[in-house]
Amino acid sequence: MSAVLAIDTASPRFALALAREDVAEPFAAVAAEPFGHAALLAAIGERLRGAPLEAVVAVCGPGAYSGLRAGLAAAQGLALARGCALAGLSTLEAVAAAHPSPALTAIHPAGRGQFAVQRFRGPNPDGPMRLAAPDELADEAPLAGEGAGELGGVEVAPLERARAALARYRAGALAPVAGLTAIYAREPAVTPPRRPFGPAGAQRSAPAR
Repeated sequence: MSAVLAIDTASPRFALALAREDVAEPFAAVAAEPFGHAALLAAIGERLRGAPLEAVVAVCGPGAYSGLRAGLAAAQGLALARGCALAGLSTLEAVAAAHPSPALTAIHPAGRGQFAVQRFRGPNPDGPMRLAAPDELADEAPLAGEGAGELGGVEVAPLERARAALARYRAGALAPVAGLTAIYAREPAVTPPRRPFGPAGAQRSAPAR
């Protein structure tokens, strides 16, 4: 009665999709909730309820920096603790899997009024990921993804991405990996501390930079 869990934390609302062999419904337990590390771990524990895990699948980005880091850490920690397989796919791949089409352009908000954008033919990328403003997407193939609804495309929510990631793994389309790496549309806006960390009092005695 093993289970496969998919985790998507690429958006302000995280989503989980769980498939268990002991139930007829292939997506037995799903959730989409406001993001928070504690809420994510609590939701995972509530839905697993001690069920043995076959695999954990994570949506790896692009997406929010803190959300992706927390989601990938949870997926990798869970796979290590349970001794199960680990797999991942990009947010845009999950969008393409959730909205099958001969050709589409998958998008996801990237901040600063831009989207991460990638063209797909079926489930396969048809070019690299790039950044684009909404007015640069008018001539693109049919749009799908978070925010696409306002641009005349198909809105794809986190829960749909999580379910698509789960389905991709169960179909044998995702190979297990040793570790996951977050995918960012641009460099994270994280800077070093202005004063070095060290023994007690070091921050007070070190000169400012």
